[in-house]
Amino acid sequence: MEIDYVNDEGTLITDQTFLSQGWERNDDEDEGESYYYWTLPLPKDNPDKSAPMLISTTNDGWKESGIDEGTYIVELFDWANLGVCEYEEQIEELYEVLTKRKIYDRVSDEDDNVSEKDDDSSVTLF
Repeated sequence: MEIDYVNDEGTLITDQTFLSQGWERNDDEDEGESYYYWTLPLPKDNPDKSAPMLISTTNDGWKESGIDEGTYIVELFDWANLGVCEYEEQIEELYEVLTKRKIYDRVSDEDDNVSEKDDDSSVTLF
């Protein structure tokens, strides 16, 4: 069965979603079984390891989640199902609401030659 990744509600979240949005892939193993999941700190250029972040289900999480194989669900990490997203468009909206930035914006240190100290824009997470 071929999966239609775009439907009336939006575009289903896939590995390609995470690659295009700049997420980090995290590989792990449990009882000899390898799996991976994706994370994105808020905002995505935040170096603080304790920063709020978005996290995906595992690549084999579709089995328990009742979603199509190869697709994911995303939520805010450690926030008890807050910010649950099933579609790319939902991730884009959630990211912008939480960070006041677009998820596809560039985030390199060389962007516009502006350092964090020189940037007077604020980032609000809540």
